[in-house]
Amino acid sequence: MRASTPRRRRYSPRKHPEVQPQFDHLASELAEWFDSVFALTQESLFGIVPDGPHRDAVVVDSMIRNARIIYRAELDTEGKLYSPLCFFLVAACRHLGARLGTGHWRAALENLCQSQQLPGLEAFGLPLGTPAYRFKAELDAAIEQAGFIDRTSLLNKEDRKVSIGLGINWAIRLLLACAADYANPVESQGHKDFSWLATRVQAAIAACN
Repeated sequence: MRASTPRRRRYSPRKHPEVQPQFDHLASELAEWFDSVFALTQESLFGIVPDGPHRDAVVVDSMIRNARIIYRAELDTEGKLYSPLCFFLVAACRHLGARLGTGHWRAALENLCQSQQLPGLEAFGLPLGTPAYRFKAELDAAIEQAGFIDRTSLLNKEDRKVSIGLGINWAIRLLLACAADYANPVESQGHKDFSWLATRVQAAIAACN
């Protein structure tokens, strides 16, 4: 007898045009939010030393330290990965000279929405886990390949940069997935914190389901 799993309707921007304006607006909000986080982190966390080689070293230390925190952490619904994910993203983007624009956040939102609607393999005894679980597994692999765990890597310098870039890609998605799973977010006026992020991501995901 063949095992079967219920099919889920996959999200497609073309099939759900009513969601596109909400995703576009949120992606723009997130890009502006991260630009602010990036700029303030440059001034505060990295600003303890003058711009130049010493600051570059502080950036690399922050990237590695927060990558290790993420790698060793367990997923939760309390937002404990919010800070290390943000600091890792800022440091990694600074290290590679990258900027997260609206398109990056829009793609991550669509990826999260699609991932929540993929068919499962529970009927075969092969649970895939939540999107956050899958995104973290990919991020952990990129962190390991970049040599952030034991300071060794089989990759050359350029390939390590590729691994860091992949880490950025999966960290964005994990950040949004954690926000989607955050229990009972309560916004505080004037604060663009994890509750602010979670409220908006959960509203967008609800619209595409």
